[in-house]
Amino acid sequence: MRLTFVEPGKTLMGWSASVVGGAGSRRLNLSGVSDLDTHSGLGWKLVDPDTNDVLGSGRTSTGGNVALPESKMTDVSKEYDLYLWGQQDGNAVDGLTNGATEPVKMEIVDWKVKRPPVVFGIDVSGTTSGGLKAYRIGDYEQTVFDHTGALKSVVMSTPAGVKSAVLAAAQAAGGSNVDADDPTGWVASQWLGYPTDPPSDDATSAFDQHAGSLQLFAQALAANGDAELGGVQGELPGGIFAAGATKTLLVSGPGLYLIVDDSGKSLPMIVGTKVVNEGLLSGDRLVDFADAGVRGKPRLGVAVLKTEMMEVSKRVVNDAGMDGFDLGADVLFEVVLRVPDLSGFDSVSYDDYEFTVSDTADQGLELPAASEVTVFMDVPDTDTNVTASLSVDVSGQTLTVSGLKTLFAESDGVSGVQNKVLPGSLIRVRYTAVLRVNAVSSAPGGGGMKANVNTATVTRSRMSGVADGWTDAGTGLESIGTTANVYTFQVNAVKVGRDDGSTPLVGAEFEVSRDGVALGFVELGDGEYRLATQGDSSVLTSVASGQNGSLILQGVEARALQFKETSAPWGYLRVPAFNVDMTPVWTQNADVVELVSYRSSGTNMAYVSQDGRSLVVADPSVSLMNLPYTGGVGILLLVVVGGAITMLGIRPYYLAHCAEATANII
Repeated sequence: MRLTFVEPGKTLMGWSASVVGGAGSRRLNLSGVSDLDTHSGLGWKLVDPDTNDVLGSGRTSTGGNVALPESKMTDVSKEYDLYLWGQQDGNAVDGLTNGATEPVKMEIVDWKVKRPPVVFGIDVSGTTSGGLKAYRIGDYEQTVFDHTGALKSVVMSTPAGVKSAVLAAAQAAGGSNVDADDPTGWVASQWLGYPTDPPSDDATSAFDQHAGSLQLFAQALAANGDAELGGVQGELPGGIFAAGATKTLLVSGPGLYLIVDDSGKSLPMIVGTKVVNEGLLSGDRLVDFADAGVRGKPRLGVAVLKTEMMEVSKRVVNDAGMDGFDLGADVLFEVVLRVPDLSGFDSVSYDDYEFTVSDTADQGLELPAASEVTVFMDVPDTDTNVTASLSVDVSGQTLTVSGLKTLFAESDGVSGVQNKVLPGSLIRVRYTAVLRVNAVSSAPGGGGMKANVNTATVTRSRMSGVADGWTDAGTGLESIGTTANVYTFQVNAVKVGRDDGSTPLVGAEFEVSRDGVALGFVELGDGEYRLATQGDSSVLTSVASGQNGSLILQGVEARALQFKETSAPWGYLRVPAFNVDMTPVWTQNADVVELVSYRSSGTNMAYVSQDGRSLVVADPSVSLMNLPYTGGVGILLLVVVGGAITMLGIRPYYLAHCAEATANII
């Protein structure tokens, strides 16, 4: 007997299962592929759902067994659990244990394999002492899927029982012209950055379910009772998240849900389930948006608890497309601070009370002059400019704002300090940095993601112990930090001969443009360039592949680039113009890029390598076999030149023939 271990993240794809054969010789007919390093075949086991006893098991690879244990399947009407997985068989060299994908569950009833009913759930992670309740506030009506089976678009409607509550909450959150008959349409327009009609201009709620209009809506909606919200459609008991956990909150069906913590310890959330694609004949029928995780779009069926509004946060304001920046571009940062609650600070005088923020940037970011930093407060009015009352200092890579306590604190008249504005009021520090030429670039492949990090740190006075999530910053002080990541990207290309696909070609020259505008570059080394910035000298409008055929372009935003080969190496033909697009995939909170991928179009002679790490550009050699790659002009030239050569060959024969004819006449 060999042990079989599941390899996390490995999946079985394109699988199918059926029962074939008659009584006494019934067996499983199984097929499928997996992303294991070596796919040996499929493994299976059959389980009695009442006793959890394994009735039979086997594999499809050589020496395996696919015969059903008919003698143990005495009740043909019972729904026996069939588990199927991709398997990598062990061996004497690499080890005798087997590797396996995550198993897929099916059922065998009356000698037929069927998929079990779809169960809808939301995977919730985090920490809270309370229990969770789910209320369905939107139904999925019309769904459109792409050619891969992933969700392309969905139309939502409002369940009749929650229309009044949803409408009132949308209006309380600042919604205007909300459709009274279908108020979930407004919710969809604010929903987590997905493409909507009309589009949302609320950038904050487009990337964070705990902020902006979407959070205001969730809080207003959560104030209703169970009856006004259509009844509880799923719940988890209190205590299971006390030490932090990830649990599945089962819900009644597909749709958009309000999730509420009954203890009030974590913020309410608006989360959508995955969608069923009945057209998928095998595999998991629950699918996500095709571009989930791309350009900041979160994934369906996933939620993260947040126990309080963050006391300090930081974000990049001007990257709405979530595609990073060119070198030399302006990057607008915003640090958001919450006014602390000074209740109980009766032994800390106003003079001794501290509250400062410092912002430290990586070397790839150039901080502005102190005079270019602006501070706003939402008291007495939204966006009240309070910069003049503060002290701003920029030294090297650190920006510091002092005097912030004057905005919200005052002496209590005795020996302590107290609030003069409401706790929780917002202070926002805004400034524009420049992405320097020494910024790090990200590219596909392991270890290829490199962020230019900017870290904001708040240091404040404390009464006794350090608050949860904060760090001891010395006697009577505590601090907390938050980061914002800035990305720029690079194209890794390799130039090869098309005939064998491996011969590196040196000196192939390209012009690179974006939206029809040619880009300039500065050469860093053999075949390596960075995007030119203002003030650069020796700017090149043409780049060339290096000795190993490589061409590296650093410091570009992840948008489509157009490549035009202007000069091919001797003995090779130029390829037609082509496009290269880069697609970043972000984490659930849209703060870190997990990976980036290439996509090419325009010609099949420019394609993404098998490992996804580079773009391969393959020039055809000069030969009759590759004549079609030269295009109409090349063919016309060959016809003209070939015709001229033919005429030169015919002329001596023609003159000799004329002389012979004259001689015969005489």
